Amino acid sequence: MQNKILTIVFLIGILSAVSAQDNVDKNEMVGFACFSEGSESKTVKKFAKKLNGGNYKWISKKLNSGNNAEKYMSVITLEKLTELEKYKLNQTELNLISKIKKSTELVSVCSGCTYFQKVELKNMFTDEKLSMGSYWLNYHLKTE
Repeated sequence: MQNKILTIVFLIGILSAVSAQDNVDKNEMVGFACFSEGSESKTVKKFAKKLNGGNYKWISKKLNSGNNAEKYMSVITLEKLTELEKYKLNQTELNLISKIKKSTELVSVCSGCTYFQKVELKNMFTDEKLSMGSYWLNYHLKTE
């Protein structure tokens, strides 16, 4: 009897994790440690490659992307580069960043095996949500 209960609980956990993953768009996802292996989402990997290659213009162009994950990654990356005096934001970029930070458009977010949600862009700029991006940026920019 106890084995049946454990099996049912295990299956419910697996099914809810799979169901949560179905709710998000993996092509438009921000995730610094997703799935069981703790890997970066496709968008985050792409930004790591461009950031490590010093392709800041490409990052800037993504402020106008139709992909909300790319918009988010552009904002946090360009703001960190500006803070480190490695990039100077122009007025157009500042206006786009301001607009993105107020946007109610949805972006998919993942963390670990079970957290998969769609979140309004404006809510991605809270201290809690920014902390993982901050660690990621510090790692790639070798600031800590």
